[in-house]
Order: sequence, then structure tokens, then C-alpha cells
Amino acid sequence: MANKKFAGKKGVFGALLLLLLLVGLPIGSWYYLQTGLNYRIQTRAEMKDYARMPGFTLQNYNDSLVQSSQFQNGRLVGYFFSEPYAEQYGKILAQLHDQYDERDDVFFLTFNPDTSAAARTRMAAFVEEYQLKDPQQCFFLSGEEGAMQSLAQACQLPFAEKEMSLEDNSLLFFADSLMVRGFYDLRDPQELKRLIRHITFNIPLKQEREVVVKREKEK
Repeated sequence: MANKKFAGKKGVFGALLLLLLLVGLPIGSWYYLQTGLNYRIQTRAEMKDYARMPGFTLQNYNDSLVQSSQFQNGRLVGYFFSEPYAEQYGKILAQLHDQYDERDDVFFLTFNPDTSAAARTRMAAFVEEYQLKDPQQCFFLSGEEGAMQSLAQACQLPFAEKEMSLEDNSLLFFADSLMVRGFYDLRDPQELKRLIRHITFNIPLKQEREVVVKREKEK
């Protein structure tokens, strides 16, 4: 009798396990895929094509000339440098650089509306302080205030809406292939999370290099 009861329980357990495999796992897989799809739809909807960045040639803090065409196939985070937010920006930029340091298609551009020798010295000190000396990924570009104002306007930074200006600016912007797609207040942790989500969403997956095995020469 005990064996029959055990066999009965085993049969019920087997039936439940089979039901889980046939019904539970497909539902779980569907939910996982649907959640991922909803995430992508939501993230895509958060971004807009605000404006294409105009062409520019600007001097980097290390005296090299930088052209906008260098970033036409990449993702970039831009910021018009404002002294009141220098410390906060430096810490955020250092974190972003650490996170995407291995990427060769993510760039960080700081636009400084001051071409004086003192301003260039300030940028060099800023680079050293926050360990941002990465000439392949981090750029600290100087230009005349009027030219920088025109560049900010062309990128459609909402200075008027946010009651900001070049001298009092806390807005980062994100561009994909030089198309400006979002603005983010560096004072708001939630907006910084949104920025990271947008960067990650737009960068392509790295392809592993094909391993080529050469045949040994026949003796």
C-alpha cells in the first residue's frame, strides 16, 4: 500500500513537472522577452532627433585641432563648461569615462567658451584633477564665446526654457552620429541614469575578432 501511495505521489509530481515545462517556462520566456521589448520601446520613445550638430574645428586643450567629422559614426556626451558646476561635472565625467573606457565609439566633449591662456590652463588642471587624460576619448575644446553660443543654439540646448546660459549651465547633451537626441541635468541623478541608458541603448555590440587558425606547413 505504501508503495502504491509513493508511486501515486511520484506520478503527480511528474505531471506537475511536465506542466511546468510545457506551460510555465514558455510563459516565463514570453514575460522576459516582453519586458525587454517594452524597455526598448520606452527607451527609444525617450529620445528625439532634436538637431544635427553643425561642423566645427576647435582647439583642444593640448593644442591639437579637433573636427566634428571625427565623431560622425560615434556616440558623444557634450557639455558647455560652466564654472559653477565644475566640480560636479568633473566627478560625473570621471564616472562616465570609467564606465565606457573600453569603447572606441563613445566620446566626451567639453566646450569651453573662453580662449584665453588662463582658461586653457584651467582645462589642463581640470583634466589632471579628475584623471581624464585620454586623447582618444576625452576632448576639452575652446572657442570664442559667440561661436560657442551659436553652437549651443544649433544643438537646441533649452537654455531659455531652463533659465540657463553658457555661464550658468548644468545641461549635458547626448548625440548619436552627431544627431542630438537628449538633454540631461547633471544635478538630477535620475536624469543621469537616463543618459547612461541612452548611451548604452545606442552603442552597437562589440563583435569578437575572428580567430584564424593557420595550418602547419606539410613536411
